[in-house]
Amino acid sequence: MPDAPPDRLSAKQLRVIRALAAARGISDTAGRLNMSQSAASRALSQAEASLGVPLFQRGWSGTDPTPLGEIVVAASQRILDDLSAVEAADLGGAGRLAGVIRWHQLEAVAAVTRSGSASGAAQALGIRQPAVSQALRDLSAHVPLPLFDRRPAGLAPTPAAHALAALWDRIAAELGAIPRLIDEAARGVVGRVAVGMLPFSGQDDVLRTFGELTRDHPHVRLVAVPGSYTALSEALQRREIDLIIGILRGPSPVAGFTETPLYHETFSIVARHDHPCHDGPMTIEAMARHRWLVGPHGTPPRRYFDRVLRRAGAPPPAQSCEIHGFANAEQMLLESDLLGLLCYGPAQMAGLRAGLRRVALDLPGARVPIGVTRPAGEAAPTAVATFLSRLEKRVSPRVH
Repeated sequence: MPDAPPDRLSAKQLRVIRALAAARGISDTAGRLNMSQSAASRALSQAEASLGVPLFQRGWSGTDPTPLGEIVVAASQRILDDLSAVEAADLGGAGRLAGVIRWHQLEAVAAVTRSGSASGAAQALGIRQPAVSQALRDLSAHVPLPLFDRRPAGLAPTPAAHALAALWDRIAAELGAIPRLIDEAARGVVGRVAVGMLPFSGQDDVLRTFGELTRDHPHVRLVAVPGSYTALSEALQRREIDLIIGILRGPSPVAGFTETPLYHETFSIVARHDHPCHDGPMTIEAMARHRWLVGPHGTPPRRYFDRVLRRAGAPPPAQSCEIHGFANAEQMLLESDLLGLLCYGPAQMAGLRAGLRRVALDLPGARVPIGVTRPAGEAAPTAVATFLSRLEKRVSPRVH
């Protein structure tokens, strides 16, 4: 067979790409396809080399498609689904063809269908007739229906051959479109923005900025990963995420990380609107007599909470509840007698959730910086830089 276009992906490469997108790991991918890990890795490397772009990267959930990789994953899925549908509807097959097919076999069927003979197909394809005949024999071994009837004038295509010829036309068009789609997408902002979101601060701003990016830069892959500082720091070190947003540690306890402040929020005490604590003046000393919802040990809210009470000579109470999530924490306060120490900006406090009320106690040193943690000395990729620019613009009215 003549050489395929250098950027045309093989059927094997499509199978690996589709399986890797689902399995999120090369080992599981190889197991699904019944091939060695080295063969799967080689097929992926060859696909990336032929297209000139990385298709996968390490992510929070394993091996994730890049934004340009998403284009190829989608095309792979469409092509292999089309092949399986034709096999089921027109070939009477058992669903195995997508796992063994090679494009030169379909190309040979299409060429014979159009020319009416193996010699005519060979001439059209620029190859020798035995190569066409071998391709037909190899494909026929996987198709239970005859593809051609021998006639004095040549080979008459059966309905199965017509179905495969039409299938090849669609596949060839899909394969040919992949480089163009990648090129068009690469002209805009592409890349990944994977944000690790610490509990209780900055999360609304991240999601609103994500919303802007989906409208203006549809080929940016957006990932929001909630978690603890320890878990997110480890993910950032492994480059599974690109940055962390939340309460800054000042400085980061992790070597090689740098912190950039965005704005400030304030530690405030909130409780159910009819909580008994609202009936009389609240003091720092009285705080120790209540049950609390505060961040886990080692987090800035918990360290601040313990420090304030100890400086007042009041031992911190045993924590009653730990919840990693702002909305869940507020809901717990609505449903209980707990007091909560949460982080709010002025706008958030002004629009406090119905049923909650701020406890009238001004805490000392309650202003806390919210910002971005990233690897020091590394220039932000274009997509990440675009996200940070949008985020900074969004929060700039709060900077003071």
